[in-house]
Amino acid sequence: MISVVVVNWNSGRLLQRCVQSLRDHARQCRVLVVDNASTDTSLELALEAHPGLTVLTSGYNTGFAAACNRGWRAAQGETILFLNPDTECFPGSVDCMERTLSGDRTVWAVGGCLVGADGKPQADFNVRRFPSMGSAAAEMFFVDGLRRAWRRNRPAGRAVPGNAADVEQPAAACLMVKRTALLSTGGFDEAFYPAWFEDVDLCLRIHKSGGRIRFQPRARFFHHGGYSLRQMDRRDFLTYFHRNQIRYFNKHRGFQAALWVRRLVLAGLFLRAAVSLAYPLLEETSRGKSARVFWDAFKNIAKSREVSA
Repeated sequence: MISVVVVNWNSGRLLQRCVQSLRDHARQCRVLVVDNASTDTSLELALEAHPGLTVLTSGYNTGFAAACNRGWRAAQGETILFLNPDTECFPGSVDCMERTLSGDRTVWAVGGCLVGADGKPQADFNVRRFPSMGSAAAEMFFVDGLRRAWRRNRPAGRAVPGNAADVEQPAAACLMVKRTALLSTGGFDEAFYPAWFEDVDLCLRIHKSGGRIRFQPRARFFHHGGYSLRQMDRRDFLTYFHRNQIRYFNKHRGFQAALWVRRLVLAGLFLRAAVSLAYPLLEETSRGKSARVFWDAFKNIAKSREVSA
């Protein structure tokens, strides 16, 4: 049996559409929704459309990692598909992932291919390398943004594997994992709260434990994208994201690496605050408001105890 764990937090009608796509195209699956104390009507709408839906509720937002762990531990079967509520599966995609996962005992996890409204794979999101000091610097000093803009202007865009291939880190928005892999690694690290980098951490620990992770481009899922970001204040996102980024480096690369990443993050946020005084870097914000968002995130990271000198 394949169990699908969907972590929901204020996803509106997207949750209902996600579950409907699974009911239509993956009927053999058992769907389990873990609701992280949503305050909108997303859960009610899903239950109204699917009265028999299995739901685990929380009295507060436990975070993505904790909700995933609660989901897979309560789920049945040896195969767990973690699926974001802003995705919709296409016919045969779940079966394709399961065949890829079960066909080789050395494969511990499989990522599906997320596509946008244009039907094309979301290249910058589907497959990534593990973070490095260089990638952290490129992110904080606008190099990544320039690269993405350059790729968007290229006719072919950034390539993703055309056939199933071993990868470092597929998108956790659609990630199928063997239960034995989750038991071996202990599942998601709940210290990465409320979200971000818990999936990177899990994939790295799978690799370190001797498992392989495959990307399966034939398993396609429509991805609306960004639903959780729209529910969160931008300064909160920046604070949580970079705290967990520093935590990741501290866990896997050591204190000195984390200390340098912390310095890169602080320098990058300070630079963004300064640039925003002349030109707002956040959409639909004034110069002063945009600068204040980055400055507040800078102060939050500066006070953070993830790494202290």
